[in-house]
Amino acid sequence: MSHLRSRRTLALMSALVLVLTVACGSDDDDDATTTTSAEESESSESSESAEGTDGTDGTGGEDAAAGQLVEWSERGPHGVGSHQLALDDGRRVVVWYPAEAGAGTEEPTETFDIASLLTPELQAKIPAEARVQYPVAAAPNAEPYPGDGPYPVILFSHGFAGFPEQSVDLTTHLASWGYVVAAPDHVERSLSGLLGTGAQGVAPREDPEVLAATFDLVEAQSGDESSPLADLADVEKVAVAGHSAGAGASYRMAATDDRIDAFATYSIGSGSEEDPLPEPAPTQPVLVMLGDRDGVIEPDATREVYEGLGAPKYLAEVANSGHLVFSDLCVIGADQGGLIGIVEEIDLDIPDNLKRLGSDGCDTEEYLPADEAFPAIDALSVAFFRTYLDEEDGAADALAPGPVEGLDGEAEVTLTAEP
Repeated sequence: MSHLRSRRTLALMSALVLVLTVACGSDDDDDATTTTSAEESESSESSESAEGTDGTDGTGGEDAAAGQLVEWSERGPHGVGSHQLALDDGRRVVVWYPAEAGAGTEEPTETFDIASLLTPELQAKIPAEARVQYPVAAAPNAEPYPGDGPYPVILFSHGFAGFPEQSVDLTTHLASWGYVVAAPDHVERSLSGLLGTGAQGVAPREDPEVLAATFDLVEAQSGDESSPLADLADVEKVAVAGHSAGAGASYRMAATDDRIDAFATYSIGSGSEEDPLPEPAPTQPVLVMLGDRDGVIEPDATREVYEGLGAPKYLAEVANSGHLVFSDLCVIGADQGGLIGIVEEIDLDIPDNLKRLGSDGCDTEEYLPADEAFPAIDALSVAFFRTYLDEEDGAADALAPGPVEGLDGEAEVTLTAEP
């Protein structure tokens, strides 16, 4: 119990930094490596233009795989709807799902007010001009598109002092490519639980239990003809993913729940002395991603976790990027200096070491702008789930060694693969 209290105290301190007024923060020799970058793509394109791209010669297969990754970096063929649910204890669950064409890109679209997660007292302290309204590429309760369904399920776990919508570029992107993505509010460590009312009357639960209950809820909703999610979810194909503390949650659920077919982690650490990652390690296929200048979770700690996992496994390293590159937190309020810039603008005194927790990787003069990395993160994620959730023929080719061409953004991503 003392451990739970200490975690909640640390979480509260982190949350004060991240969003007190508006938001939140928290090889074998056989291995293969490939580098993905927009600059390399331009030079590769000119040098290989004379070679076929239809898979009929020695380089054509690689070109076709690169083209597939480029396609997956763009928004998928489906519109995206969003739907709010609640677990039996009242905690919030957000679900993004394939919807009719145009949903999420045509009006009306969703706008997320991060300050709404705070208590009314804290909201009252926020100047109107500092209350950021963040656009989300989804339409609330849009008409679902069952035509290509049912769709595999991906459970998403947010980071420390985070919230279900924290990585909404990724979650909506996955939905556009034919996945039902469900993200619960881990009120034990979320923004709404620490600085809002989300935890009121809610008994603490471990992360894997919350994720399992979220899957059960999606399964029940898919079988309910009165639900917008009726018949949408393929409950025989399930993956779990998460960022930071949520990456650890993803690992733990994969290690303990045999319903999980694959998992993905974004900025995972090895856990604490009091609460290390479980053993034995999960055996499902895994995609591990890190920012190579992560100042919150040491990149070497993520690499060590990767080394302890069995094949098939993939490690994607995003160059010149920090902890928050796998979330939208650096993009929110970017024209105001990001979340920490907004905090400083209203003269809130925050210690420098805590400011780092809400800004790691957000300084665009020092780091790659986070949204420059989104196309690569999105594309590799889709490629991984297409391979190990959908079991799509040829999808694994997009994760194979070799240059990847044409992705938007200036991100350089190194992919180590052990299929």
